[in-house]
Amino acid sequence: MSSHGRNIQDEPETAYCPYPLYSQLRERGVPFVSETDAFMVTRAEDVDTVLRDVETFSSRDALGLTPVEPGSEPTGAAFYLLTTDAPEHSRRRRLAARAFTSGRIARFEPQIRTVCAELIEGLRGREEVDFVTDFAVKLPIAAIATVLGIAEADTATMRRLSEEVLSSLVGSPDPVGFRLACEEFGALLSPALEAAAGVDQETTILHTIAAAGLGAEDATRFVIELLFAGNVTTADAISSSTRLLAEDARLADLLRQDPSRLATFVEESLRLESPVQGLFRTTTRDTEIGGCPVPAGARLLVSFGAGNRDAKLVERPDELDLDRVSPHAHLAFGRGAHTCLGHALARLEVRIAVEVLLDTVQRFELAVPPERLAYQREVTVRHLQSLPLRLYWS
Repeated sequence: MSSHGRNIQDEPETAYCPYPLYSQLRERGVPFVSETDAFMVTRAEDVDTVLRDVETFSSRDALGLTPVEPGSEPTGAAFYLLTTDAPEHSRRRRLAARAFTSGRIARFEPQIRTVCAELIEGLRGREEVDFVTDFAVKLPIAAIATVLGIAEADTATMRRLSEEVLSSLVGSPDPVGFRLACEEFGALLSPALEAAAGVDQETTILHTIAAAGLGAEDATRFVIELLFAGNVTTADAISSSTRLLAEDARLADLLRQDPSRLATFVEESLRLESPVQGLFRTTTRDTEIGGCPVPAGARLLVSFGAGNRDAKLVERPDELDLDRVSPHAHLAFGRGAHTCLGHALARLEVRIAVEVLLDTVQRFELAVPPERLAYQREVTVRHLQSLPLRLYWS
């Protein structure tokens, strides 16, 4: 997402595999890159420093979207957490965090597993599928609807609105489209929020949100952000992890034989193919990053994807290693105050998706040469547009 419609991933080859470029950028320190109109932060240590220092590095324009009208808010500024700074961010996150403890999310595993199994069974008998459209984009929205307590009948509308929010933020910002999608989201969520507010038991995320004291407007904004961020990025994580397995039958067989290694596989997949490749920050004062001077008011593109491939973060960073001692020590969910609030739900969904796929389908492989796979040409996301798979059923 770039305010000027420019992108270091304008070339299909770079969008397909940005990692050699990331390596070059890491060697240059914190260079200013005209294609992104931003200083590029690519070293793991620098990424961590910037993400943790919320006073020096503002998140107000985290999506890198310049306002369409001078003096107006950037498109997407209405997000509940993503584009806010302390102290408002601290207050909001404290209220919302109650809904996303690992223990609370774990309660929904049986329902999510059922949804996942039904989606895979719906593919049974088909020799070829597009795993992105036939599965990966369907599971997260159904899972989010489950934990929110929103009617299954509304999931198709939720998916459409999530896609409309995304399209209004990618490329040329569309503030009207963003506002209309958010308003429709609000109308869809309003009855469920009102119903949740009248129930004492915190049986769903909506009940927890209502009990936390979020007003109707804040609750709607939070759920919209959850639907946008959790739906799109988790779908991308599922697609990427499945691609890794489709390209390595021995790895898939190893995980079938030893499911205890699935959790590490999920972490390695998130590190290697971070669904959020980076977010923007704006400096609030003159500063230094990794010894490089950066002036106040500068835009930074903080690259999670590059940091995760830094040899100073992990040994052999371009390899998937199921024996890593600390597989969680990656940057895929950010760091510090803005660490992804939905990380437990995302991890759960990816793990269940991989587990059910491996249990149900005897073997699967790419149905096209790898170089024909197309990725969206955006610096902030790792979005596989299509994943043609050939399935072999038992």
